[in-house]
Amino acid sequence: MGELTHVPWSSGVALLAMPLILLLTALPPTQKHRLGAISARSRVRWGALLALLAALIANASYLLGAREGLNLFELPLPGLSFPLPFSIAVNGISLVLATLVAFVLLIIAQYSIQYLDGDPQQARFSRLLAFTGGFFLLVVIAGNIGLFTLAIFATGFGLHQLLQFYGDRPKAIMAAHKKSLFSRLADLLLLVATIQVGQGLGTLQFSAIGQLMENARALPLSLQLAAWCIVGAVILKSAHFPFQGWLIQVMEAPTPVSALMHAGVVYSGAIIALRMSTLLVRVPDALLFLGFMGLLTVFLASLVMTTQTAVKSMLAWSTTAQLGFMSLELGLGLFPLALLHLVGHSLYKAHSFLASGSVTDQLRQVPPGGKKAPGQSTWTLGIVLALLISGLGAWIFGENPLQSPLWMALVWIIAVAIAQILIKGFLFDSLQDRVAAVGIAFAMGGIYYLLHELFVLGFSRYLAVFPNAHGRAYLLLLGCTAASFLLLSWLQGPGRSLLPQRLQLALYTHLYNGLYVDYWVDLFSHRFWSEKVGVEVPRRNLALESLEVLAQNQEVSNSAGGSQ
Repeated sequence: MGELTHVPWSSGVALLAMPLILLLTALPPTQKHRLGAISARSRVRWGALLALLAALIANASYLLGAREGLNLFELPLPGLSFPLPFSIAVNGISLVLATLVAFVLLIIAQYSIQYLDGDPQQARFSRLLAFTGGFFLLVVIAGNIGLFTLAIFATGFGLHQLLQFYGDRPKAIMAAHKKSLFSRLADLLLLVATIQVGQGLGTLQFSAIGQLMENARALPLSLQLAAWCIVGAVILKSAHFPFQGWLIQVMEAPTPVSALMHAGVVYSGAIIALRMSTLLVRVPDALLFLGFMGLLTVFLASLVMTTQTAVKSMLAWSTTAQLGFMSLELGLGLFPLALLHLVGHSLYKAHSFLASGSVTDQLRQVPPGGKKAPGQSTWTLGIVLALLISGLGAWIFGENPLQSPLWMALVWIIAVAIAQILIKGFLFDSLQDRVAAVGIAFAMGGIYYLLHELFVLGFSRYLAVFPNAHGRAYLLLLGCTAASFLLLSWLQGPGRSLLPQRLQLALYTHLYNGLYVDYWVDLFSHRFWSEKVGVEVPRRNLALESLEVLAQNQEVSNSAGGSQ
């Protein structure tokens, strides 16, 4: 430990090495033949593995005392009163996010080898994956909002190329353009926020912003505008209602691209909200607005998700709902819980997309409890018992939810999660199975609270505390959350059978079409890109192309001595 105190920047160097390694693997050009593809995919896989090892080294160095941020240089900005620093944040948030992203990238790189094996463009895909992943690693380790914004620009460019990987699919091209439209608007809002923060505080560093916000009294209008711009960027980056259409329609890209986006890049909005939480809590109206938008998104997306028939579409709507859930947690000031949600859902969503091919087999299997729908009494018992278990968990951890709105919100969120376990468990005929469901609910509630406390202990020093949790607007958001979750649970439970048949059919039809809001968004986006832009593809002779590729591979193989 004493040796590391002499090199307190070692953790920062290890973090900086992560994006550099991946970006270097994307640089060497490759030929469009099998040996080129093998070389590129192997290089990217090893680069992802080395990035993960660098993350583990950074974590070990941090635990041994190397906790100083890395500040390399500052770039003067003409016409502005602040410089752009190239700095790496060394703290709990950057370490956990960097490790998470590196792990997900390694899994995706490994999965892509077999998924795209034989594709003539596999080498290009591998390089784009390394480029996008490298810059997204820079996003999560950036020590200031300026570098964060620039890295987001580059990440968006790489992701746009991946979304258009199959250039002969008109829907893929249009969906990518639509996504680009909202992403560029979000990038513009982040750029405005960056300038306002720099002009108002004289610094872009996340750590310095946090210290200044703790000591500041009244915020100037420029910083309030910056907070609203950040909230707007979060809404657009997180595909909140009514801007969720692009996230649903970009499923034409290869499955590894969907996994990369839904398990990583799409969380950039939540990440900047966590990093700038010290500013957002000083503008509570903006933060509460984000919470209301998140609540609206999670309510509608959860209902729409149950009507989808395509596996990827269902997963996309699920991501939309979970992103709304994160924004709701952010709006309620539950920043450690939002970070925990981000980490857990990223791992779950990566697995869901990469295993989406086997989902149809799982759906054919009859659930252990059968296909019975819960009755009103079963649903009520599950909700009440879940609230009691969740409230008991808060009491065990020494908190009184009736005196703390923040803990009341946490109790409701955990109760909703374990209520689903109880309701499904009560559908079993065996008493032993029902008792087991209650035991599982107790265990899951305890795990939720334990993880939350661990994240509070580990990351609360880098996150703000909502000072206005007793205000009317906050209590209104909390009340709307409780009512919405109860209604959502009821509609997915006994309400499904209690509603009139005609009303069920009408709701199903409208929800299946996403309430048609995306139709108006399409009209708006098509004003910038017509349906014919970039999608007029010449006729292709696939048989001839296959023969040409085989002949080219054979020639390369012979010239290399027949080894692959």
